[in-house]
Amino acid sequence: MDKSLDTFFSFLTQKIGRNAVSLVGPNHAIDPRGRLVNKSEFCIKPENTKEVSVILAEANQRGIPLIPVGGSTGLVGGQIAEKKDQVSLSLEKMNAITFSKEDSLLTVQAGAILADIKRIAFDAGRFFPLSIASEGSCQIGGNLATNAGGVNVLRYGSVRDLCLGIEAVLPNGNIVSSMKALKKNNMGFDIKGLLIGSEGTLAVITSAILRTFPLPIDPLTTIISVNEPREALIIFNHMSKIFGDRLMAFELMKSTGIDFLRKTGFKVKYPFSEEAPWMVLVDIDMTIGSTNFRDQVQEILRKFLEKNLANEIVIPVSLKQKKEVWSIRESIPLANRKIGSLFSNDISLPLESIPEFIEEADKRLSSISNEIVVNCFGHIGDGNLHYNVFPIAKEATKRLEKNRSVMVKMVNDLVNELSGSISAEHGIGRSKSKELERYEDPGKLSIMTTIKTAIDPKGILNPGVIFSKETL
Repeated sequence: MDKSLDTFFSFLTQKIGRNAVSLVGPNHAIDPRGRLVNKSEFCIKPENTKEVSVILAEANQRGIPLIPVGGSTGLVGGQIAEKKDQVSLSLEKMNAITFSKEDSLLTVQAGAILADIKRIAFDAGRFFPLSIASEGSCQIGGNLATNAGGVNVLRYGSVRDLCLGIEAVLPNGNIVSSMKALKKNNMGFDIKGLLIGSEGTLAVITSAILRTFPLPIDPLTTIISVNEPREALIIFNHMSKIFGDRLMAFELMKSTGIDFLRKTGFKVKYPFSEEAPWMVLVDIDMTIGSTNFRDQVQEILRKFLEKNLANEIVIPVSLKQKKEVWSIRESIPLANRKIGSLFSNDISLPLESIPEFIEEADKRLSSISNEIVVNCFGHIGDGNLHYNVFPIAKEATKRLEKNRSVMVKMVNDLVNELSGSISAEHGIGRSKSKELERYEDPGKLSIMTTIKTAIDPKGILNPGVIFSKETL
């Protein structure tokens, strides 16, 4: 062990206890896509905010870099240490969740699992809408640090919109708290908004106050077969005008996703009588509406068939049937991991540019290689696409790796041409720090680096995340 780490850990043992430091476990050893290996050997696990403060203050004084980790579900390498002298910091022991009946708010510690938060809200007759594929293992601290989105952003917004208050520890050990359940608060800068989405580079988030909502009662779910994304966009625009914020989710899926599910052994029930080139999965809240609202929705859906915008429309009736169609969307990211992508994209675009992007990206990539297949899916309602590129066969992987960086740049250039973003909900992490320099506005980058160096002058928090070595 490095001598500086040895003395640091000895200090923590005296101040916090012998259980404060442990070896990095297998769940933190590698990123979910298997591309990045965590080189940190040790993990510090505090039990409260005061201990986090002690850890950061001492690490800052000694110049020891800390890498905050949550459930290790992040897809851009923000939780991965690049060097052995970097130490992982896990808040998994800080997992308390309380619900206030008076104001229907959740107070959570950063290590709380998202699925547990959702369950406690549900048991209290409320709904916490953040919904992502990794919710069974991701932690709310990581969700806040990356400003997680998911399938319900269309109606409820990202986690930044769901958070009323936050507590965090700065690199120097100072505790910053805005744990006030206020919907209006104009007392100076929005520190909460700054720390959410900062990916552990400015502070370590320790607690938060979260909003909950009335439970959506019996949402109408429908899955629609369409020929191309342009038709899906027309359907979305029409439904959005009619249903407004009753439109809870609007998900786009390519037929490749179904192929991957079949190849990887996922038991999903195919909803259509014929193969669909593209599918749209929609949830509409039926809580508020006239008694014949369901009939009105069905009539609108029938018009899509009459106008040849849709090939087939299925409306699940039972809860079991609804879960079956949603399991298609929820299982696609898992199938992707089993197949193994060449590279993945988490992008956002102006809605009107989505069909053009998909068509043009396919065209540009095919000019490089005919040994790739694209699985595109995402939250079309908020403009967020996951445009993922795979080798058509395992044996093609090595040949494709030569042109991987060229293809990644090709896709990102197109996103930039269409006034989009190369990071919609996953963050920048380590994987996209160079791309951030290339595509972000220089003025904004200058402000970001000024804030980073002011708050963390020694650069101990998540070095290499968001900011590359060349930026700082």
